[in-house]
Amino acid sequence: MPPFTDGITNVRVRPLLLDLDGGTPLGSPGAYEVTWLSTQAGRWHQVYVNGQLAGVTAVPEDRRLTALGPVGRGGGQGLVYVEVVAVDAADRQTDFSAELTGFSPACGPKVRLAWEAGLYLGEDLESFDVFADGRTGTVDYSQPLNEAPIPAAVVGAPPWGFGCGGYGTGGYGLSAAIYEWIVDGLDPGTWRLAVVARDAAGNRLATAAEVAADVAPVPRPAGNFRIASYSAASHTATFAWEPSPDV
Repeated sequence: MPPFTDGITNVRVRPLLLDLDGGTPLGSPGAYEVTWLSTQAGRWHQVYVNGQLAGVTAVPEDRRLTALGPVGRGGGQGLVYVEVVAVDAADRQTDFSAELTGFSPACGPKVRLAWEAGLYLGEDLESFDVFADGRTGTVDYSQPLNEAPIPAAVVGAPPWGFGCGGYGTGGYGLSAAIYEWIVDGLDPGTWRLAVVARDAAGNRLATAAEVAADVAPVPRPAGNFRIASYSAASHTATFAWEPSPDV
């Protein structure tokens, strides 16, 4: 069954700990407390952070979850998009990230690239590099976006693919292996991205595979988040912030 979103409201995301004394904040970057309201009785709830499955509630009655979000180039203070969905018991551990229609597939500073190794690549395939055009229309191949080569084999074992179709058809072995890499920190606009296959010596093995991707703008986050007042007697804090200029 697909995930359910009807009746899920008031989604709130908070850091796990706040510093009330003006010192170094406590808590781990990328750790969030997510709460929500839901009329989906009898169903479990999944939380997705930046398009990735971050956690599942322990029981159907739970409306709170601690989630670890991905930390990209923006660091722990980068934009975070949270989606909460309800699922049946049989789908508790099913990852529906490819089916969500919220921020992650349509908007945001990230593009998910996926490709097959290809029949033209032999056993000398060692790694891949990803390049971008900086929204200029011409890919710059002088500096890859990935800090380290994207390996074609993990711990020396190639990710063998499986044939499809009838006998003798469909890719198999290394040529059918599927690779994936996420490009983050992208500004809104049209980008051209390219994947380059290389051997152990760094030589390009084939013509680069280029693709165009439209990165949609997202609302700017609220700013100047601060504690306006704190009552030690009642252990109550009042927060203040500047709203996003886009919402």
